[in-house]
Amino acid sequence: MVSDPARTFKSMDEYYNYTRTFSGNYFRGRILGSDEGEAEITLVFNLGDYRYEICRGMFEPDELRRLTIKEYHRDLAVLETDGLSRSERNRAYIEYFVRHSNVSTFEEFAFLQHFVFSFDEQRKTLFWNQAIMERVLYRTFGIEPDMAKQADLLRREIEKRASDVRNRQWEATRLRRRINEIQSKVQSVPGAQETYDSLITTHELLSEQFDEETKLLNEIEASVKDANLKLAEHSMKETALRDEYALFFERSFNHRPSIAEHPLIIQTIHDKACGLCGNQEAYAIDTVLRKSKEKICPICDSEVNPEPQTAEDIKRLEDIDRSLSQIKQAIRDVLHLIKGLNEEESKLRQKWVSTKTQLDEFNQKNNTTLDALRRVLNEGGLSTSLTIYAEQLASLEKEKNDAYSQREVLRNQLQTIQKSLEKSYVDVEKDFVKKFADLAHQFLGMPLTVQLDANNSDGPKLIVSVRGSTRREQQQLSESQRFFLDIALRMALTQHMSDPSSLGGMFIDTPEGSLDIAYEKRAGDMLAMFAKSGHQIFMTANLNSSQLLLALARSCGRQNMQLCRMTDWAELTTVQQEEESLFNEAYAVIEQAMDA
Repeated sequence: MVSDPARTFKSMDEYYNYTRTFSGNYFRGRILGSDEGEAEITLVFNLGDYRYEICRGMFEPDELRRLTIKEYHRDLAVLETDGLSRSERNRAYIEYFVRHSNVSTFEEFAFLQHFVFSFDEQRKTLFWNQAIMERVLYRTFGIEPDMAKQADLLRREIEKRASDVRNRQWEATRLRRRINEIQSKVQSVPGAQETYDSLITTHELLSEQFDEETKLLNEIEASVKDANLKLAEHSMKETALRDEYALFFERSFNHRPSIAEHPLIIQTIHDKACGLCGNQEAYAIDTVLRKSKEKICPICDSEVNPEPQTAEDIKRLEDIDRSLSQIKQAIRDVLHLIKGLNEEESKLRQKWVSTKTQLDEFNQKNNTTLDALRRVLNEGGLSTSLTIYAEQLASLEKEKNDAYSQREVLRNQLQTIQKSLEKSYVDVEKDFVKKFADLAHQFLGMPLTVQLDANNSDGPKLIVSVRGSTRREQQQLSESQRFFLDIALRMALTQHMSDPSSLGGMFIDTPEGSLDIAYEKRAGDMLAMFAKSGHQIFMTANLNSSQLLLALARSCGRQNMQLCRMTDWAELTTVQQEEESLFNEAYAVIEQAMDA
């Protein structure tokens, strides 16, 4: 199937249905009309203990011209399809595929194939596509095999109820406007309509402002959360270093170190404040320095005869002290960051509260106006119309509240599934994160990891961190970093989901186009790591000066890599035919690298 690049993902079922329709027309115009009837594609693949062979017409997404399913080891046919129609073959194929692959539905498989097992020219990333990421997480880490399907259905129903709320609100606003128009005629108040229109405009502006401020507030709260987590990590490291320093010093005290080497003296000199009384005056620090060099204990006046520590002991204490200094600076930096974020969060919250107050006041005023309308319903004139509109308005308000309540019930159900996902992810987090980190480090060359954010209001998502810094927004990475980190994520997901007896593979379309020259070889090494672990890659690539193909060829060799020349069967342009020697030279270099 071919996905529609203009189609926004909403659910797995909807995506499959629209993609199937789009695929039926995708090749029209690319294939001569006289050849449409004969144009077909045959695919042979292994799925667990079974070998499949399917043949489908290029314009027949719901039909199969041929279907064979055999037990792989015994070459025994699973079913006879000669007497089946093309549509029946397709239905049989879907039924057996779902049974043998352990996916919950064929729609789910199509979703995984497009968004996990493939990285095509559309360059849709998982890390920064919340709707797609949520479904992938449920399918990969969910306890129940149909958990992704459950979450998908709940999300669709939640969106329907939210749409009902919005629609009823829009209808209610329209009715209120009509009631105000009639009321203006009843009371003959000049300028009533203009006043109402002004109120509606104000409400819309306030609502837009409130939504934008809510979004900014959520983003700054996430940043504060990340910074506090980083502060906690640094604080734990500092505590560990201090404990190690104390233990090491106590252990080495058998050597009777000098007074100047005591942790209290070292801390006093470093902090420029007496470790006992906290005095920061210059004379106090000078006194500490002077007494630390004497042979008399400044506390008990006993004579001190220090035994020199070994060079190894002194070096270890110096290393710990240096690490403590670095972690203290890191803590100061994070505290400074948190201070700035808290100030920004305080300002945003004040604006948010102010806008919310204005909205509440507007709604209260609007309700008061409606109460006034109800009081004049029986005053004759247009009272009949007002009564009808008021009843319709009350009905709409009830429907809106019902839809809102139903949406909250569905959200609670989804939250229960999210908690289950979070628990199951924790059970496999160490193994999965290592798979991703190893692949991504091969490309990026710096420490990085992923963590599950299960408390995100839009649903669970994975957050990537590079060198300990979270990258929640895609603009925080270069294009090539974004794409290849996403490919690394898909590879790790594929490894995690694969049955050991039937390892999954990936389809990758011309990834080299986004690469900086410095990362070309590293990208090839990352792909080779995945391929050499037993997972197949089917990749198209342009013949150019990129080092990606060469790195793959050198790392995989002929035993793990097969080079197919598309120029042997593709229709070449006049320019490509004239420069065929360039293709031959490029092929020769890759072939040579495969033999190296």
